[in-house]
Amino acid sequence: MRRVSVANLLTPFENGPRAVLDQLRSLPAPITDFLSIAVCAVYAVQAVQTVVWGTSSVFVTTNYVYLRAPWLAWPLSPLLHGGLEHVVPNVLTLVAFGRIAESHLSARRFAVMAALAAAGSIAALAWWSAAFDSDPHVAVYGISGVVFAAGGFAVVHLPTHGRATDAELLAVLFGVCAVALVAGEALIALSFTSPATVNVGHAVGLLVGVATGLRGGEHCSLDRAPRSNAGRRE
Repeated sequence: MRRVSVANLLTPFENGPRAVLDQLRSLPAPITDFLSIAVCAVYAVQAVQTVVWGTSSVFVTTNYVYLRAPWLAWPLSPLLHGGLEHVVPNVLTLVAFGRIAESHLSARRFAVMAALAAAGSIAALAWWSAAFDSDPHVAVYGISGVVFAAGGFAVVHLPTHGRATDAELLAVLFGVCAVALVAGEALIALSFTSPATVNVGHAVGLLVGVATGLRGGEHCSLDRAPRSNAGRRE
C-alpha cells in the first residue's frame, strides 16, 4: 500500500495492471456485479430490438422506446444506453470503481447510494432537459450517475485512510477527474450562458457520492482480502 499523494495518484499502475486487476477481482461486490450484468443484459435486448425493428442504431431504438413506451423506458432508464461508445465506458468504470466503493460500505449503504445516484441523476437530467433544451421530447438514460457517485465517494473517503492500494489510488484519481469535469462543464455553461450543456446527471451522482463519503465508510473488504505479491490499487 502507498500514501495517497499527488505523485502516487499519477502512478496508480506502479505495480503493473495485473496487480490492479487482482485487487479488483479479490473484492466481493455483489451489487456492482448485479448492476453491471443488468446493464449488459438490457443493452443486448436493445441491440436485438434494433435488428428486429430495422432501425439505424441502438440510439434511435432507445429514443423510439421513450416515444412509444415511456411506461417501460423510464423505469429502465438507468440501465438503458445509446450505443457501444456509451455503454462500454460506463460498464468498465462501474465494474472498477463501483467495486472499490462497495468494499468500503455496507451492502445497505452502497445500495442506497447507488439507488439515489441512479434515480437522482435521471430525474435531474429530465428536469434540466425539459427546462433548457428546445427539443420537446425528453429521453435521458445511463448508469453514469452511479459511476460518478463512486468517484465522488472515492475522492472524499479514501484519502482519509492515509495509505491505499493501487486500485484505490486509481479510484481517487478518477474521482478527481470527475470533479474537474463537472466543475469545468459548470464554468463553461456560466461563461457562455448555455445551461443545456451541463450534464447535471453527473453532478447529482457526484454529490450523492461525496455526501456518502463524508459520512465515512463502515468496512474495507480490500484490507482483509488477499493481496498479490506485486503490490497493494478504481
